[in-house]
Amino acid sequence: MRPFAAFSALLCLLCLLFPVPSAAQEEGLAIITSPAPAQTLIGVVNVQGTAASPNFQRYRLEYAVQGSLEPEWFSIVEIAQQVTNGTLALWDTTALPDGVYQLRLRVFLRSGAVLQTVVQGLNVINRSPTALPTLPQPATARATELPTFGPSPTPLIQQPPTSPPRPTIASLGLTPQPPSEGQRVASQAALVLQALQGAFCNGALFTLFAFALFGVYRLFQVRLRPRLRRWLSDGER
Repeated sequence: MRPFAAFSALLCLLCLLFPVPSAAQEEGLAIITSPAPAQTLIGVVNVQGTAASPNFQRYRLEYAVQGSLEPEWFSIVEIAQQVTNGTLALWDTTALPDGVYQLRLRVFLRSGAVLQTVVQGLNVINRSPTALPTLPQPATARATELPTFGPSPTPLIQQPPTSPPRPTIASLGLTPQPPSEGQRVASQAALVLQALQGAFCNGALFTLFAFALFGVYRLFQVRLRPRLRRWLSDGER
């Protein structure tokens, strides 16, 4: 009896020290179905999964840089609504530096328990890699090809190019338009101006000719009048 009593006492002590949680407290799901581990992410990422439980209170989606012993988690969303096989959040990675990250989904229950799951190895690449310069390929020596002699081709006689005919009004489909009233007045004024210019030129020429004739007359009068008088006086004698 003493060994049995001692075993019973030890079993009761273990139950007090390590209470077994109830099944209701352990019920619930915290699952991330997308993105998958080691997946490459660009831009806005649709994080899908399940955050549900009969004792559901809220869930929180967080991210952290992978590689440190004590990662610092940054909250993406915290929502008090269950999600089953749907979108947990839209994670905008455009403001993050390129690197390896991890996601953590935590489901908080009304009992105080927390369910969580972590997806690691997420490669965020938003910056295009710098293109490496391409080195020129060394030129390869080509074998010298010997010319092959064949029959000489017949020379072609090329005709000189003929200039295309100039387009006419009829070929362009243009109809000559009658002159307008302003154009007629302008043409008449031009004719009158030309007539006045011709009359002026003629009058100037006539005046110049008259002056020249008068000058010849005066020269003849000055030079020949003394001789004529002398000749007349000699004749009277």
